[in-house]
Amino acid sequence: MLPQVGPEGQKRLSRASVAVVGAGGLGSPALTYLAAAGIGRLGLIDSDTVSLSNLNRQFLHGGSDMGRPKVISAKEKLAAINGDVEIIAHEACLTDENAGALLAGYDLVLGAVDSFGTRFVINRASAALGLPYIDGGVNGFCGCVLFSNPPQTPCLNCVFPNSDTQKKAIGVLGATAGIIGTLEANLALQWLLSRRNPIENKLLLYDGLRMSIDLIKIRRDKNCSVCGGGAR
Repeated sequence: MLPQVGPEGQKRLSRASVAVVGAGGLGSPALTYLAAAGIGRLGLIDSDTVSLSNLNRQFLHGGSDMGRPKVISAKEKLAAINGDVEIIAHEACLTDENAGALLAGYDLVLGAVDSFGTRFVINRASAALGLPYIDGGVNGFCGCVLFSNPPQTPCLNCVFPNSDTQKKAIGVLGATAGIIGTLEANLALQWLLSRRNPIENKLLLYDGLRMSIDLIKIRRDKNCSVCGGGAR
């Protein structure tokens, strides 16, 4: 019924493929909406297992899944939502060594991880492969979304070049992860349908305490070591 989709758009989604790194708080809403929309092939990449602290936001998993690999639990739930979607599960930690092999062959990469270190790995691999990369991050009641597709846009390293890559434990309101993951899915679907990027050259910032969304202009760093003149 949506003129922006229609029968042809639905066929386009059925031929599309998305690699999602992370099957947790951001991955749960993103994967759910991508599967429900009829994406033809979903790649799930995550090395973690389900724990009690995950359950306030990672709704692809339940109490009976504790101790199980997240990619297996997520694959089962997604298959129940849409059995026509091909789901490829990789129980693996994404590294610079394996990222190229795991992400190659997809139309789009969606990041749903909780550390800058892994986000930078995704960014480097996506840039090297020439793949659009939608990045999401959450912290407490707040979150951000970036659509990286150089040379049309900055990459993650252009915007956060000096970020601490050490993984730190942070508190996250479950609904915040749901909002950011849903925004990532929305962007992915728009891109796959029409190559439209409504936040091109902008960083989306969500503040759940103020209930606000702001778009901040960003630009490429011509000397960026990943996508600019400093890239090797």
